[in-house]
Amino acid sequence: AEAQKVKSQGGQRTIEYQKDPSTGKIYTSDSTTGKREGEIILGPKGAEGELVPLEIIEKVETHFEFNRETDIEKDRKTSGVFKIRNPSNTNKIWDIDISFKKDKSASLDDQISIRNLDPDTEREIEYEIDAFEEPSLKITEFISTLNDESVKTYSLVPGNENRILFKIVAKNTTDHELVNIEIKKEIPDGFTNVDVVSTDLGRAEIDIENLIVWTIESVDAGAEVTLKVNMSIEINSAEEKVNTGKVFVKYFANKALTGTQIDKFDAYSDNFVGMEIFQKEEDPDTYDCRVIFENESDFQMQLVNLDIVNAVTEEKVLDIDPNEIPPIASGARWESVVWETSTENGEEPKFYKTVEFFLIGDRKVSTMGSITIDDIELAVAMMAGLLRYSKTSLPSFTRSSFDVLHQVKNTGGADLNELIVEDRIPAGYIPPKADEIEIYIERPPSDYNHEGFDEDEEIDWKELGEPITVDESFIKMEPSDNSSDSEHLLKISLTELRDSAIGMFISGMIFKIKYSITADKPAKNTEYVSDVKYLGNTYPAGAPIEIIPESITIPVVHERKKIRKGKRVAASTNEGEYEIVLRLSNTGETTLSNVELRDLVPDNFEYGDYSEEPSEIKSLEGKDILIWMIEEIPAGDTIEITYKITGTGDDYKASEAQLSL
Repeated sequence: AEAQKVKSQGGQRTIEYQKDPSTGKIYTSDSTTGKREGEIILGPKGAEGELVPLEIIEKVETHFEFNRETDIEKDRKTSGVFKIRNPSNTNKIWDIDISFKKDKSASLDDQISIRNLDPDTEREIEYEIDAFEEPSLKITEFISTLNDESVKTYSLVPGNENRILFKIVAKNTTDHELVNIEIKKEIPDGFTNVDVVSTDLGRAEIDIENLIVWTIESVDAGAEVTLKVNMSIEINSAEEKVNTGKVFVKYFANKALTGTQIDKFDAYSDNFVGMEIFQKEEDPDTYDCRVIFENESDFQMQLVNLDIVNAVTEEKVLDIDPNEIPPIASGARWESVVWETSTENGEEPKFYKTVEFFLIGDRKVSTMGSITIDDIELAVAMMAGLLRYSKTSLPSFTRSSFDVLHQVKNTGGADLNELIVEDRIPAGYIPPKADEIEIYIERPPSDYNHEGFDEDEEIDWKELGEPITVDESFIKMEPSDNSSDSEHLLKISLTELRDSAIGMFISGMIFKIKYSITADKPAKNTEYVSDVKYLGNTYPAGAPIEIIPESITIPVVHERKKIRKGKRVAASTNEGEYEIVLRLSNTGETTLSNVELRDLVPDNFEYGDYSEEPSEIKSLEGKDILIWMIEEIPAGDTIEITYKITGTGDDYKASEAQLSL
């Protein structure tokens, strides 16, 4: 007999029998000789009959953080269930034997036997699975708060409507088809104007539970499909945060995670096996015989072996092998061809019958994948940066150092996961070594109000905050030498802060980075110009926040002192009293700063009556030294400082006052 097709028709399955074109009958034949062996006669239900549903479902449940490559291991769940159901309302199934083949370890027994399965009942056998594989469907979510497919960013702008693009990409990472895929995306409170922009495959719509539901019938091996959605959100301040909404995924693969398959299925239901024996009218010792197999159940039955042997002569008069008879529909019967048998003395013929059949199962094996993907917070991501140098000018042709202080503050509502400071140091200047760089943090006060820096606030270079230590691998210098011959790029990368001892760069926190740069005898009429950049980013990373602080220029000042200074001693009208005049002239072309003027008072003199009080008085070998600090003397100016000395006793000598320092 040719193979018969079975197609679904409602709750029943219809068998497409191959009928004889001349008679319309369903004949069966020997598979080797082609000799006719019998006929199937359909009953009231025609070619229909139930299949026994046999199903293996293995489940893999995973939980991912937003766009992470690997799942959260402690949340993994793997399990399996075998189900067998009796779909008939009237017929019991009995003597059920099922065996399984497995590629990987599972607690499901290799063979299961069930004595009886009542009508309209289901038996489930749960089992544990040791194996785990990454989900067959890889889900990534792209978010752009700029509504731009080319820019991934998670930062919001307060006081405006933020139109956000959500793009979900689902990729089948296996070599087999995935089916019945359902991807759900939460629409959090506050989002409006939700619009499904496009889908590559399937259908997406908003359901009554305020979820975007994307259903896809199947995704081919290695294929990738995309859903694009727009939503709007408006926030009023830098402190506000909104969640993006979780993603929930379910999919099926038509194979088991463990490779488990239903190997064999044997089961029985109501049937009749009998023989018809007709004694011939003219010859009472000769009989016409045939076998009848009748399916009295709602199921399809497969007759796989039927042997009829004459009990007297031991001749095999009928031999039906597997696959020679197609499935027998509910209420149908199979009748063999008639054969003739002779006996003696009018005895009824006797036969040995061997009959093997089973119900036909509808075998399904699948893995159901379940994925939960966490959402993230969208917030205002902002920073403020402040650059300061410890000197306002540098001397020409002199090696001198100045301190650099970078201050970067998180002024937004989003916590930042990285901070990168870049300082391009020009040739002619020696950059710091990695171990000379100091990093401090200043944590936010409880009443922080998202303000930036007060640029007029004076910096306490000695009290910069809480010192922190970072691995020197986070500090890169290009080129890596400390020569002044070439330009250097200093890059300090504080990345993956969420996993560090420092923690996230939270709102209101200030990072302070201090180091020294050495001017290597710069030429006159040159200047040091800052070239600094601060970069910050959120978790997960989006488009970086870039701050370029106001440029600072430090001029190289060519100061060469040209001064004339002297001292005049003049006797006054009073005995023993003298006037001292100290004179200092700036004869150069530049203003002199922080000029020190000194004078030595000889022994046995008292002094006072200053035109300008000394800044300091020191003692040297018993003699007093008067010191004046003069902040500034413009080019061409002369200053005079006077005071009086008065001799005491008989041993003073005014000529000793001529000595100058």
